[in-house]
Amino acid sequence: MPSAPDLKLISERLSEPPFKRALSVIQLHDELDPFQLLQILNDVIIHIDEANPHSIHRGTDLRTEVPDETVARIGGFLRMLKHKGVSDGEEFREKLLGGDREVLLDALAFLLKDVPTHKKRAYLAPYLAAVDVPPEFMQDDVTADFSRQLEERQEQFKEVHKQVEQMKQTGSSAATIKREIQQMEDEKQQVLNKIGRLKKKVEDVPNHDKWLEAARNLRTEQQNEAQIAERIKEQRSQVLQAERKLTAALQTLKDGRTAFASAGPDVLFTKMEEDYKMNKYLVTENLPKSIEESKQHIRDLNRVLAEPATDERDLKGLEDEIKQLNDAIAKLAEKKLLKSASGDDKLALFRQQAAIIARKKEGTATKLKAVTDELSAAQEELNAKKETATGAAGQKMLKGEELKRYVSELRGKSTVYKKKKAELSELTAEFGILQRTEEILKGRVKSLEDALAASGVPIPTGHDASEKTSAGKGAREELKGAKLNEVSAIVEKLTTTINEKKSHLSPIIQEMRSLRQQAQELETEYTEKKKSHDALMVGLDSEAISLDQEVKGYRQDIQTDQSRQYYLNLQIEMLEIAHERVMQEMKAYIGGDEALEAIQKQRGFKTYRELYNKKILEAENAGRALRESQKEVKAKHEPNMKQLAMFTDVKKLLALKASCNKKILSGDNRGEETGMVTQDRLVL
Repeated sequence: MPSAPDLKLISERLSEPPFKRALSVIQLHDELDPFQLLQILNDVIIHIDEANPHSIHRGTDLRTEVPDETVARIGGFLRMLKHKGVSDGEEFREKLLGGDREVLLDALAFLLKDVPTHKKRAYLAPYLAAVDVPPEFMQDDVTADFSRQLEERQEQFKEVHKQVEQMKQTGSSAATIKREIQQMEDEKQQVLNKIGRLKKKVEDVPNHDKWLEAARNLRTEQQNEAQIAERIKEQRSQVLQAERKLTAALQTLKDGRTAFASAGPDVLFTKMEEDYKMNKYLVTENLPKSIEESKQHIRDLNRVLAEPATDERDLKGLEDEIKQLNDAIAKLAEKKLLKSASGDDKLALFRQQAAIIARKKEGTATKLKAVTDELSAAQEELNAKKETATGAAGQKMLKGEELKRYVSELRGKSTVYKKKKAELSELTAEFGILQRTEEILKGRVKSLEDALAASGVPIPTGHDASEKTSAGKGAREELKGAKLNEVSAIVEKLTTTINEKKSHLSPIIQEMRSLRQQAQELETEYTEKKKSHDALMVGLDSEAISLDQEVKGYRQDIQTDQSRQYYLNLQIEMLEIAHERVMQEMKAYIGGDEALEAIQKQRGFKTYRELYNKKILEAENAGRALRESQKEVKAKHEPNMKQLAMFTDVKKLLALKASCNKKILSGDNRGEETGMVTQDRLVL
């Protein structure tokens, strides 16, 4: 069955004009019956062959057309367009006649993939089709001359068609150029109008000449400044490149010193020799080949630029031609390989090994170039990031031991920060508790002061109050002592109550601190668990999507296998029928079955082999008789033509004589004289 993209392509192309049929992939695959698919295929063929004035497909009705004629017409059209499925003609004909869904959908996908190319081929095919003339007729000079003239006319038609296509393309490009020129003229006129308006505005300004001169000088200075800035930029880039080269050279020097310190002269000499061989190979073999490939690529690009513009159809033809050439090259390579394998070339093994080594060297050189380019790109990126970091921070980036030390210090500070944050949280909670306690105590103190004031006990609030109290000290001494004792008792009672409350709240505060710390730990754990849960859910979602896609693929495979099973069951049934026919043929050869003999008598032959041999013999005899008749006709053709010419001349003479006799008998001579002409002849 066609693939899902092919079915989607068929659905999309059929929904476009001129078809405008909204058919889904499922409808194409399952719901439409074979006759509907055949009708759609016929409509597509009519659309492709609409440029042919003598099209046999136009106006056909599948309901009234004979199925064999329909199959022959559609099969011939697909064969003309070089459809691969028509290679096995008889099998394709049987499947198309039986309404095979796979064959119909394959043909639809083939036709709808490239409709413009098929239209062009269908238009050219009637004019460029080769006429199949039997070899025996080609011996006739007139037929051979006609065949040669046909080939010449076809070549002329090809050239004229190419010229027409080129003229169409040239015409469209010329129209585009004219339109662009007209647009540029309009823009030029607009610019001139703007310049004229600006000149009129400037002429009214006093000392406009000086202002224009100053503007010109400013523009010149700005251009010079831009050039200087560009030069500075180039010089900075050159300095940067020089610094990079210096860094690379210093790194090479450092590596060389390290290698010299860690290895002996033999190792250094061996490494230098390997580097020399590699560089020599790159310079003498790889680099010239790369240069030649680049030159060839440039030549190809120049040739492509020199050629006229091509459209998609021309590109499609070129791709087909390239594919054919690649196939021919592959076949020639196979023939050469078979020829070299069949021969007794003693150097074949060595040539093969040399070719393998050369390919390995080329692959290694390619990998080396890729790694070198990657290293250069990474080095440039590193230098750029270093410069960016240096410019942003104004200091050198940390690396090595300094970076490790900085990370360890940062971790220690982070730990201290977490501890301080926890202590701050505890102190904040304790501060809240103490603040609330202070508010409660202030409220109680205020209530006590109000009670003392109501009882007549004065509250010392300042210097004036002290003077008034000392003035009446003698009168109230006793009352004051009693009240003070009462106040002292109340204060002691309050102090005792506060201490009891503190002792009672102290374990609760400690428990609350531990619970708060536990809550922070649980919150941290919850955050970590949530992150892991989110990551797990993302993984599960992606896995579910992949499993869903896999299930869809399996379902598609199941549908394909079911279709394949149905097709194989049909094939098995056909093979069983054929096997049964073969068994009947064997029984017919053996004999002894009365029922089979009765069937043989009824149908008039014993076995199908005898029947077909008889028909083949009759056809051969008929062909032989026709060839004899053809030879006889060819042999008698020229004498018969001469005899026909003679009879024609005799008929003309007799007609003239009859005309003359009529004139003589009627007496209508009109002064004409009738005489006898004699001529001497030498008779041998």
